[in-house]
Amino acid sequence: MKETSFSVRIKQDITRSSPSDINSRQAEIAGLFCAGATEGIKSPSFEIKFIPEVKEHIVRLLAEEGIAFRCSGNKIELSPVSRGSFADLFGQCFTEEARDILPMNALFAEYFVRGMFLTSGYCSDPNKSYRVEFHIVSEDIVMLLTRMLGLWGITPVIKHREGFIAVYFKAGDMVSDFLGHIGATGAMLDFENIRCSKDLNNSVIRRVNCDAGNFKRQSDAGAQRNALIKKLLNSDLRYKLTPDLMQAATAHIENPGASIAELGQMMDPPIGKSGMNHRLKKLTELAKSLPD
Repeated sequence: MKETSFSVRIKQDITRSSPSDINSRQAEIAGLFCAGATEGIKSPSFEIKFIPEVKEHIVRLLAEEGIAFRCSGNKIELSPVSRGSFADLFGQCFTEEARDILPMNALFAEYFVRGMFLTSGYCSDPNKSYRVEFHIVSEDIVMLLTRMLGLWGITPVIKHREGFIAVYFKAGDMVSDFLGHIGATGAMLDFENIRCSKDLNNSVIRRVNCDAGNFKRQSDAGAQRNALIKKLLNSDLRYKLTPDLMQAATAHIENPGASIAELGQMMDPPIGKSGMNHRLKKLTELAKSLPD
């Protein structure tokens, strides 16, 4: 059985709650049909396509609004008898005044954008990447959508592609806020759970890489010290080493994988990391003074 995509789950989440009043219902219908508007025509599309999972929801919205339509498969076409009044009512979304007035109505913006998402929106699987994208044709609707998103603190990227305009954003916080604003609460919680898990895994990976890097640096430094101390012990200078330095040199040679703190505890009596580091530094300085 094919697993439902995250984008489809969002749309299913949206359709679980219907608009509570006529203004919200008309806002969602406006979003559904304005998303497919043709460039240069100040009117919504009279035909939309949708995924099967949201068909029942869209049919119910139009029936409640009293709009005559014909449904064929996953496509709805408005009947000629309804097109005139439909264009007059929702054509207002294409005016310059609409870009100033409609986004300020929080309820209208919420339902308008969620209507647009149902027919022209997509959200990537958050396990792979964070991205919400709309495919729109009309410049007027792109500007209206951008203004609405902007009032939610979301700054989208706008790219002109062949046949449509892509409006998208990829920041995790923006995606999460977007899902909350359009009423996809369940999807938003799923998104946050996935994001927290990814952040935790990334944090663990960074810590492991950091520890591995530190271990390698310590190993390289220890090997270099070991070579210098061996050189010192094979020279006549070894007979001039104090008992403390000889003890430190022997411990380092015999325990090549030990840390400086661990070597300090092997001394008699034990000394701290700083004291041991001082002895090793003195030994390497003496070794470096020897001729090659």
